[in-house]
Amino acid sequence: MLADMLILAALLSRPMHGYEIKKAYDQTLGGLVTLHHNQLYPALRRFEAIGAVRREAIEQQGKPDRHIYHLTDHGLAELREMLRDFPHAIARNDMEFYVRFALFGFLEPEDRVKILQTRIQVLQPRFQDQGRYQKYLDSPIVGKVQPYVEKLNTFNDQQICAELEWLAQMIEQVQFNAL
Repeated sequence: MLADMLILAALLSRPMHGYEIKKAYDQTLGGLVTLHHNQLYPALRRFEAIGAVRREAIEQQGKPDRHIYHLTDHGLAELREMLRDFPHAIARNDMEFYVRFALFGFLEPEDRVKILQTRIQVLQPRFQDQGRYQKYLDSPIVGKVQPYVEKLNTFNDQQICAELEWLAQMIEQVQFNAL
């Protein structure tokens, strides 16, 4: 679903051919995610089959036709539905959340708040369970790496705490139309 969202989002600005879509996709999150041809072209064929994109063949001298893809109204509706679809199982995945957040401009404020609240719901239990790391520390495998496991767990707790604070701020900004 992540690839599908970013492919459709790339076409929001203008019609593009495959390589341009790949470049836009790769740049959307600062290179954190990349798109491979074996993901791109099957997705474009699938989107064309359901009417989410329209393909236009442009003739080129001495080369195969270049295919330009246009996002349709149906494609925009599909993108919005993909963005809104954010169950707890997906909300645990950082990249799935990051992509939705990056594309918040295409959603209504109430949809943004629901996504932010869902992310909070999956992070809070991880942060509030004080004994969650003890099983790792009690493991005979930990041995010499225990100090590093503890440091990693502390770092993870700090990240979750910071994200929870940030999410609360984002909800406030969305609700007061400041974002």
